[in-house]
Amino acid sequence: MSSLSQLCRLSNYVVGSYKTYIHSRTTWLNSIQVCSYTKKSAEAKLGIEKPKRPLTPFFKFMTQMRPALLAKNPGISSKEAIAWTSKHWQQLDTETKTQMVKEYEKDLEDYKKIKAMYEASLTEQQKEDIKRVKAEMAASKEKRKLKAELKELGKPKKPMSSYFLFTQTKKDLFKGNEMKEYQEKIKADWLTLPDSERIKFEKQAQTLMEKYKKDLEAWELKMIAIGQESSQSDVTASIQQKEHTESQERQSTGETIAEKNQPESKQIVQYGKKNKQ
Repeated sequence: MSSLSQLCRLSNYVVGSYKTYIHSRTTWLNSIQVCSYTKKSAEAKLGIEKPKRPLTPFFKFMTQMRPALLAKNPGISSKEAIAWTSKHWQQLDTETKTQMVKEYEKDLEDYKKIKAMYEASLTEQQKEDIKRVKAEMAASKEKRKLKAELKELGKPKKPMSSYFLFTQTKKDLFKGNEMKEYQEKIKADWLTLPDSERIKFEKQAQTLMEKYKKDLEAWELKMIAIGQESSQSDVTASIQQKEHTESQERQSTGETIAEKNQPESKQIVQYGKKNKQ
């Protein structure tokens, strides 16, 4: 890296650090490269500008190659893009890789200093808010995970209400309209819908709900049966493991299965005979 490049890089970091320390709000996009496809953090949701960790050499390389790749292959999938980048990364010369690693290490040192300044600039209220939002995000993630697991297990999906069944018949209204306008139009149509028409949707929703309850009950019974089978399997496995352990212990002490099954008095007699021998 040239002296001029080093000066520019350090200048960006110093200026960024100063602004963060004084104002506690500044953009770090110019000083530290960020991954555009990362999920929104708790700090971002609260409007708090948090310094971003610098990209590793590989991800920096992928970011640099992305424009050319998309220009050449507009419809390429993420999986294909990563595979293509990995292939070209492996073909990259050692000298370039070494230089990128050195730059990353320097950026990482600067990032650690800036992060320390950022954390010192946070108020107690901001820290509490960040902690709260992170907990909410973790709970939401767990909820999505559970929902996906239940779906995989075949849990019946709850049917739509009468109102949403009505919206399904009005999909054509969405064409050429904004979502907000579409929702307002649907709501107005529903409120002015004649009772004779509304009853049809309510009966349809009730029929679907009754079927859902039966399917849900059958699914729950199935899950209970699977759970019982799983418990029985665990018990069987535990017994087999115990028998295996006992067998190994008998082999290590020279005790045979026949001896194990003999009455206690006979085992004592045989034990005496063995000692005499």
